[in-house]
Amino acid sequence: MSAGDILSLLATWTPYLALGFLWNILISLVSMAIGTPLGFGLARLRLSGSRLGAGLTAAARLPPTFVLIYYLAYVLPTEIVVSGYSLGLPGWLKASLALSVAVAGFVSDNALSALRHHRRGERVEALYFIPAWTTYFLIIVMASSTASVIGVPEIVQRANTVIAAVGEPSATLWVYLYAMLWFLGFCWPLARLMSHIRSRLGRRAGSQAGRQAPLADRRGFAELNLIILPDGELPMAADTILEKRFDIAAELASIATIQAEIEAAAEDVLPPGAVFKLTMAVEELVTNAVLHGGCGDQPIGVGLLVDPRCVTVELSDAGTAFDPFREAPPPDLDAALEDRQIGGLGIHLVGRMVDRAYYHRIDERNHVRLVMLRPGVTSDGIAP
Repeated sequence: MSAGDILSLLATWTPYLALGFLWNILISLVSMAIGTPLGFGLARLRLSGSRLGAGLTAAARLPPTFVLIYYLAYVLPTEIVVSGYSLGLPGWLKASLALSVAVAGFVSDNALSALRHHRRGERVEALYFIPAWTTYFLIIVMASSTASVIGVPEIVQRANTVIAAVGEPSATLWVYLYAMLWFLGFCWPLARLMSHIRSRLGRRAGSQAGRQAPLADRRGFAELNLIILPDGELPMAADTILEKRFDIAAELASIATIQAEIEAAAEDVLPPGAVFKLTMAVEELVTNAVLHGGCGDQPIGVGLLVDPRCVTVELSDAGTAFDPFREAPPPDLDAALEDRQIGGLGIHLVGRMVDRAYYHRIDERNHVRLVMLRPGVTSDGIAP
């Protein structure tokens, strides 16, 4: 087919394909309309500590939507009779119900974060839910094409009809490409807009973080002291109210557990890149403590503190006194690779990966404190 023939073909079938794409939008909107309130309900259950809410959320994340669409298409009847009235269950509604399961799981996770922010008075951070919800709507729009497997006349199913009607093998690529452009033309501008909105919210949240209510008003004076100490010469007080405090075996296998706890605690405060850097810094320090620190069979202590401005991690061990930030020899980064001494680079990178790094020694234990600030925040202290 020539270029002119292809353009003429696509122009002729555009109204037919456009109507199919409207079915994709309808399926997606209905899926979000069903899954969003269900997800908020699960989030509220989880916020109250309900295991049922957590279990249902985990279950909603598991089944592939493609499988669910098939399952609901053949398990649910085509109509339901209620008090003598017949209610139809068309294929598009079954597809929407299947997709709404994934929506409920997604909304549960993101609404939980938004509700926690709102409870702490972080109104701007709670608004992150809006771009996240809209972005997931776009994912559902793309996933709605799977409804074609049960005969829903959305754009992919109609593209197959066009290809069959034309009967020209060379048209297949162009028809499918044209259908893909409908998704791209709808999703890309909205995705860019949501990215812009999220960036603006992030900058606004960062600029307001220093004006949060003092920690003493919310978590106790011990935490206020922890945050504002400029030199890090004192450890976390024993009565500090933390996000979590625990002891763990001084072995390399414990690193993954510590990192998972940090990721869970930091998800509402730090972007993924900052969380990754913080967990990598912790991995380096724990590895050094286990392999070279002489901890023996004494456990490593872990403390996590989450504040609107930052996430703080404090690690303690019973090894030999060693200040990694002052006593570790700096690596010679200018020397040739074959001339460099082994070791030292990891600690050097730790200091570059986090925003604050402190060491102190008390009661025969090493204490290392790492602080990662939220983007836009310039200080981990209380703003006047």
